[in-house]
Amino acid sequence: MTHKIPKYQPSDDTYLMLDSLAGYRGNSALEIGVGSGIILKELCKSFSIVVGTDIDLDALSYCNQLNRIEADLICCDGAKALAPFQKYDLIVSNPPYLPAEDNDIYDRTIYGGITGSDVALEFIISAINLLSQHGAILILLSSLSNVPQVYNVIASLGLCRRTISTKKLFFESLSVEEIRFFPSTI
Repeated sequence: MTHKIPKYQPSDDTYLMLDSLAGYRGNSALEIGVGSGIILKELCKSFSIVVGTDIDLDALSYCNQLNRIEADLICCDGAKALAPFQKYDLIVSNPPYLPAEDNDIYDRTIYGGITGSDVALEFIISAINLLSQHGAILILLSSLSNVPQVYNVIASLGLCRRTISTKKLFFESLSVEEIRFFPSTI
């Protein structure tokens, strides 16, 4: 049986996120947008319950068949199909982040909407109700997208943010942002 390889293969952004996972452990983890499954596979080493979502059924099939990942896989957009009764200690996403000139026709694996940050914001908003009180969201952002917009929305949602890792490339800077509830809101 042949398996269709996911459109998005690991690159600098994937490996930056992978390195950023060091030290995160807990009971449950969620990856929004599993792509090739490399991050999901790493999450399985540090968490008892692991769930991965992707809008691309081929990516989920690839993860399930070839990587033999011990995770529940769900085909959905972001985390919208997940019930809020399950809370996650860590939610991870490397969303598409390139700005798209034409919002009607673009590759959803790399383009994050007109500003490049639209998909990241959708993922953050869909994940908030799934985050445990002391949990964290790790999201990858690119300087090519509207990062200030993401920061403003995070603050308006009553969340705090800190940059935990960065990588400068010749055409962009990548960062992994940790998002948490403010201690006073817990």
